[in-house]
Amino acid sequence: MKEKVIVIGAVAAGTKSAAKARRDNPDLEITIFTEEKYISYAGCGLPYYLSGVVKRREQLFARTPAYFKKIMNIGIFTEHHVSKINPDKKTVTVINLKDKKETEHCFDKLVIATGSKAIRPKIPGIDLKNIFQLKTVEDAIAIRELIESGKVKNVVIVGGGYIGLEAAENLIEKDLNVAIVELKDQLIPSFDKDVALNVEKYLKEKGVKVFTQDQAIEFIGNSKDEVIKVKTKNNEFPAELVLVAIGIFPNTKIAEEAGIELGPTKAIKVNEKLQTNYPYIYAAGDCVETIQLVTGKPVWVPLGSTANKQGRVVGANIAGGDERFSGILGTAIFKVFDWNIGITGLTERTAKNEGFDIESAIVPVNDKAHYYPGGKNINIKLIAEKKSGRVLGAQIWGEGTVDKAIDTIATAITFKATVNDLLSLDLCYAPPYSPVLGPVIVVANVLQNKLQKKTEGILPLEVKEKFDKGENFTFLDVRNPMEFIEGKIEPCTNIPIQNLADNVNKLDPNSEIVTSCRVGNRAVTAYRLLKNKGFKKVKYMDGGIIAWPFETKKTKDSS
Repeated sequence: MKEKVIVIGAVAAGTKSAAKARRDNPDLEITIFTEEKYISYAGCGLPYYLSGVVKRREQLFARTPAYFKKIMNIGIFTEHHVSKINPDKKTVTVINLKDKKETEHCFDKLVIATGSKAIRPKIPGIDLKNIFQLKTVEDAIAIRELIESGKVKNVVIVGGGYIGLEAAENLIEKDLNVAIVELKDQLIPSFDKDVALNVEKYLKEKGVKVFTQDQAIEFIGNSKDEVIKVKTKNNEFPAELVLVAIGIFPNTKIAEEAGIELGPTKAIKVNEKLQTNYPYIYAAGDCVETIQLVTGKPVWVPLGSTANKQGRVVGANIAGGDERFSGILGTAIFKVFDWNIGITGLTERTAKNEGFDIESAIVPVNDKAHYYPGGKNINIKLIAEKKSGRVLGAQIWGEGTVDKAIDTIATAITFKATVNDLLSLDLCYAPPYSPVLGPVIVVANVLQNKLQKKTEGILPLEVKEKFDKGENFTFLDVRNPMEFIEGKIEPCTNIPIQNLADNVNKLDPNSEIVTSCRVGNRAVTAYRLLKNKGFKKVKYMDGGIIAWPFETKKTKDSS
């Protein structure tokens, strides 16, 4: 008798586990149940369907039910809800959502890949028409149809995470007025605030209205029960379309009711083989927690890449293999307009919360040789443990190539590399691809100088805090006059770097001085010059004006 495998869920982890199990063991009897109409779709691609970057919905599908049935010999039942798991009897109860008939099915091994659910807040008016979430293909189809109807001019996005920002870009591309309302004091809460503020500044430049520390409190409709207005704690917005994207949570209700153990994150607890507390029941994807590789602690970071990797491990093990999934760093990347924004490992905030004594550096760099056409800027924030130099995390943003540097640093963190190890990497170089010293090596050099106390920097957000507290210090801008008139940070003193040696007498050697320039190089030169002249309280501002996430003031009309 063939061994029976049942898979619950058919987006990423579920279909991946079934396909891998079939490839490794052609004798298994595999059945997939999913309550959705569509399977194996690219959830991360849904925002791009709204604007037509992805022109046809079919492009979002990796596989169809027919493919699984005819090519893979896997039974697949869409619009079938698994309502109960009985681990001891090894059965599942299934409801056909079309005719409401209930059936029971036996299994030898079970895969729970129930994914996540979008949070639907209890806000008055939430059930009005044209208020959507962007979690499924059906959601994306309905939103695009409404946009193409010509009835939408104003959009309010409630939530400033990945989906909210990606949707904002694609809706702006459709010439709509877009406002983002975010409860927290920053967008993309998984990033450090200084990075998030740079992204917010950029979004505003692109025409997106951003309102942080605000909360939707009521949706108001017309006589047709269509949303026409969003009331928040601080504002009121017209809206013919509302996208609620305040987050997701692991879809674990059926597992919990079956006595399957959840972890501290409230997602399903699994071992390295992705087995639950029942060794014949596996779980993978957004419904599962895993281990953060830096801290060694359980985390829940739902990502499509993780779901696919876990699905492959589960499929191999179901087929008799001995595969392991050791954990994640939370490496992710997304795009807004012309910016690419990536993250891996711990943020500065998370590292401090975990008890690490850290040092950080922010460095703007070119992704290609400065003289080669097409080179673009990226900004790297690198975080390391002070004592050991161990690399803990990185965040990168800008128009240039971000994924290459993020993947390099993610690999380094995985193998517990230090900043000194980054300096030793033999990375490729040619002008069309990289500066002579690649971006990762450049930022590692800067951070290594800090770790070895050869230089002392201060992050832009810390400079802003000093201004806000009214601290007495000199902010020294060493850019040339033409740069200075384009925008300055106030209050400041401007002495171009080429004139600084002859004008140090204009500075108080007993006062704290923070040097700054466009990207940081001249600021460090000024820092060293002043230190050599006997100035004791000197720091340079990391990243220069480019990494300053707040408005600057023009000194005069530069036209």
